Amino acid sequence: MSSLKDLSLKHGGKYTVQSGMWGLPPRNYWLIFETFDVLPAGYISRAAQIHHSWSMRWHVDTGAWRDLQYYSLLFITKGSGTFLDESSKREIPIKQGDLLCVFPGRKHAYSPAKGASWNEINVEFVGPVFDAWVGIGLLDPNEPVRHLVPSGDEAEIEAWVARFHEVVLPLAERSVSEPVLEDSGRLINLIAAMCSTWQSNVKHEEVEWANEARKQLLDLPLEEKPDFVALARAFGLGEQAYRKKFKKLCGVSPFVFRSRQQIEAACHELMSSHKSIKEIGYDLGFGSLFYFSRRFKQVTGMTPGEYRNQASH
Repeated sequence: MSSLKDLSLKHGGKYTVQSGMWGLPPRNYWLIFETFDVLPAGYISRAAQIHHSWSMRWHVDTGAWRDLQYYSLLFITKGSGTFLDESSKREIPIKQGDLLCVFPGRKHAYSPAKGASWNEINVEFVGPVFDAWVGIGLLDPNEPVRHLVPSGDEAEIEAWVARFHEVVLPLAERSVSEPVLEDSGRLINLIAAMCSTWQSNVKHEEVEWANEARKQLLDLPLEEKPDFVALARAFGLGEQAYRKKFKKLCGVSPFVFRSRQQIEAACHELMSSHKSIKEIGYDLGFGSLFYFSRRFKQVTGMTPGEYRNQASH
């Protein structure tokens, strides 16, 4: 396994060794990426990997809460500790292979056990693209700790670290820190893969069904209107049974999943092309400018025109 220093030399970012606190060894800190630019639909703002982290030890010791204005995913690759949530008044144990999901406006604190440290990789992100996932079973503020690798198997943990790297290393290697829509798309795919892993009481064959159903929609041309009857028939189901199963296993209806796919493509077109908003909407299969604008605002929180204006500044 490469050291954080070697990874920083290869991929970029900033590597530092920070003096140990509370009698702990020095902390190896690799700031993979950080930006203060804004992408209206949603973007990754920061990512880091830390070895010998004491994390929020001071907050836990003093009873101070932290209240973020962004989302944060923190994967524990070695060690154990505790997560404290002011809203639920719970003290949740954390172990190697667990994922912490921290939400905006949710007061919390977490740290390794007293006198110990842990290794972690984290990514922070903001925006309406991610807001839309909250409350539908994918990102749940009431379940801040997820057992991503329940066994704590180190080979499996390294495989997930590699998946984190697939998301954030392209940002570190970029010559400028400005975020692009593809960054958010890679993170959404990572979260979707995590969700398939941590869903409770979901059999392996059901996870495979969900992956195939999502792929079925992703493979369709964006301008093509899905024939949900035919899609259902491919799984040997009626349309209603297909819609119900898709929502249960994927967290959203096939219609919403498809709409988000189209809106993500629309965001890219609005930023990178000179096409009119009407033309972009029609090219992506929306029957009218009104319908396109309405769906776009439902997903991103702004109209296509507002999005284009903000993206150009």
